Amino acid sequence: MSKTRSRLLLALCSLLAHPFAALAGFNEAVTAYQAKDYPTALQEARQAVDTGDARGSYLLGVMHQGGQGVPANASEAARWYDKAARGGVVGAFAKLAQLHARGEGVPKDSARAIALARLGDQFGDPEGSLFLYVALTAGPLGYLDAGGKPDHAKYRKLAARPLSERVLDTEARDALYRAVAKNHPLAGMALALSLGATLGDGNRERMLALAAKLPNHNNQALRNYEKIARHMERLGQTYTTPQLFLDSQVSQTLAGMIQTCGLRDSSQGEKPVPPELIAVAISKPLADAVYLPSKVGGYEHAYLVAGEWEESWTYRGCGNTGNVIVKFTADGLGGAFMASQQKAKAVADSAGESAQPQ
Repeated sequence: MSKTRSRLLLALCSLLAHPFAALAGFNEAVTAYQAKDYPTALQEARQAVDTGDARGSYLLGVMHQGGQGVPANASEAARWYDKAARGGVVGAFAKLAQLHARGEGVPKDSARAIALARLGDQFGDPEGSLFLYVALTAGPLGYLDAGGKPDHAKYRKLAARPLSERVLDTEARDALYRAVAKNHPLAGMALALSLGATLGDGNRERMLALAAKLPNHNNQALRNYEKIARHMERLGQTYTTPQLFLDSQVSQTLAGMIQTCGLRDSSQGEKPVPPELIAVAISKPLADAVYLPSKVGGYEHAYLVAGEWEESWTYRGCGNTGNVIVKFTADGLGGAFMASQQKAKAVADSAGESAQPQ
């Protein structure tokens, strides 16, 4: 058993040894804090610490970090969080991890931040689980440059790894799944956004279900994903994600225009109106699929690493309808490469209602 786990068990036993005095002091501190009576909250939290209740240390960390009743002081916050963590308050690990990740009140240390978040996750703290996901995806699994833009060389390197080198990927995703299972709202938002851009069996349905639990959210990216997902449902069967569907529109609309309107010389006058995508269907099912392993039930096929499939996209334009065959190949990081070809000649349009995003 690790020293950290031993300290945690000892701290819990200590609280059980004198529960009534500890509970009284801490409960009074929380009541005062919620009422924004910070002087009383500080006094009661300190008394709770004196009686051996490490939760008082956690509250003091929160108050020093937020400048509530005391001047904001990240170093003091870190000191109290550390004491709370040593006393068995599992939520303190995530708080310390975030301070180390940002270098606030403590040295900036990404490895230490990940280690602390991992402890929080192991002890069942959803905030620790969420921050472990964030720390891993922004750190060793990140592919953005210093300016926040995608580094394509890093992306390709990460995408080319075999499953044997993706232990951290599984750890990050599973941590996020665990945080969502405990109804952490920010985790629900993070997973919904991720599913909107990650190929996997049933991911659009999962995304919509998570978004439904956040009815008043104002995240524009997720709102766009929801709108696109519902549009995709009306069009027919497709394995694409909302993000992949969005990314495909320029190239596939051009292919649809060639198929329905033909090649036209720009000197011929007005340009034709872009064709309308009226139906999609999977023409060749997903083959040679490889998924990122998951230890969380229900997510075994939620992240496609390798595989390919084809879809037939039907466009209407210039009084004609025509099909474009789109071949998709998983890119290794939840997305896909696409290539299209026109199939057969455009035929006369026989009417039918169009499907437009609402």
